[in-house]
Amino acid sequence: MNHYDRTTVRGFSQADTPVHQSPGSGMSLFQAAMLQHAATVGIGDPSWLSDLEGAGMVAELEREMARFLGVRNVLAVSSGTAALHAALLARGIGQGDEVIVTPYSWGQSISPVLFVGATPVFADILPDTLCLDPQSVSDRIGPRTRAILPVHLFGDIAPMDPFLEMARKHGLAVIADGAHAFGAEVEGKSAAGFGDACCFSLGRGKLVSGGEGGLLATNDSGIFKGAMAITQHPSRSRREFGFDCDSVHDLGLNYRLHPLAAALAVAGISDLPGRLANRRAVWTAFREGLGEALVLRPISYPSTDSLAAYGLPLSWEGDPDRRQTFTGLAQEEGVPLRCGPVRSPLHMRLGKADLPFQVKQHQSHLAGSCPVAEAHCAGKELWALSAIDMDTVNPENAFEMGMKLHELAMFQ
Repeated sequence: MNHYDRTTVRGFSQADTPVHQSPGSGMSLFQAAMLQHAATVGIGDPSWLSDLEGAGMVAELEREMARFLGVRNVLAVSSGTAALHAALLARGIGQGDEVIVTPYSWGQSISPVLFVGATPVFADILPDTLCLDPQSVSDRIGPRTRAILPVHLFGDIAPMDPFLEMARKHGLAVIADGAHAFGAEVEGKSAAGFGDACCFSLGRGKLVSGGEGGLLATNDSGIFKGAMAITQHPSRSRREFGFDCDSVHDLGLNYRLHPLAAALAVAGISDLPGRLANRRAVWTAFREGLGEALVLRPISYPSTDSLAAYGLPLSWEGDPDRRQTFTGLAQEEGVPLRCGPVRSPLHMRLGKADLPFQVKQHQSHLAGSCPVAEAHCAGKELWALSAIDMDTVNPENAFEMGMKLHELAMFQ
């Protein structure tokens, strides 16, 4: 595990804020004090307000994240969605190409595919982990396939070895959405250690948050340089790579991360070990309290050695018509159980979305193309605790919640 002890940010010490861990997923006291510090020193230092060259706090965040994730390059951008968009563009994926994606995630996991002009091709998921099913992915590879985009859900790292083997065989890119998996490891490697690039979020509820922001992590220098040219001011490419004026353009996207968001994220790293340990302890205690409950099946994480514990998803194995009633009973007992979080598979949303362009149709966009994902959303998925919930409870609370669900399940 990558251990972290970050207590000083550009001359500002955590010693000035003796209690830095705040309850929940709000701003820590260290982060709040950092903003006050920035407001003072920023009067004479404009790099706190805007930094076109990606130096200062942005560069510090990128260095710290590269060290934590164990990769050569990290590019800080305005969101995790922007990071995915930039990675696809930097890999040359666009009009006429197909990218294999999951139907079970948030819309922003696949919207970058749409906005580069490529066609999302949906493969089904594994019922036990809810991550992409390698066999279904293999079945969907065609002559236009250019990339596979796995999503590391709920703190688990998807089974990457089969995807990497397919990529080698067919000449594909593997670009992952790791928004839930910051802090997860398999055999000592972070989620960023697999594939061509892995993209993370610095948004609300993430283990490290800048309020908003994203990270593109990669060992591929071509993707890193290309994404920088696409997302940053051209002066940054000149500063870092010494490009002459003729080889650097300003026709890209403004996806820069604000220096204050970078400062919040760097300050938030000091809370990372404690927050991650608490989420893991809450996850373990809840599972122990739940025990064996016939109508409730916890989602399994067989491939991840060190889980990031991003929420507590469950699968309802009882009568589908009783699922909603059961959530109401749980809420009456103080357990914030609800249906979700995805609710509707992504491939079944495309026809309903009012997009500013036409999406090329594919048979995987039709109902019935991803039966496991469709069945899970229709009558199985449950969300016991979100990542934000996990920051507001202790292991003892989580154990009690698990026990209450176990008791309720006995009568279903």
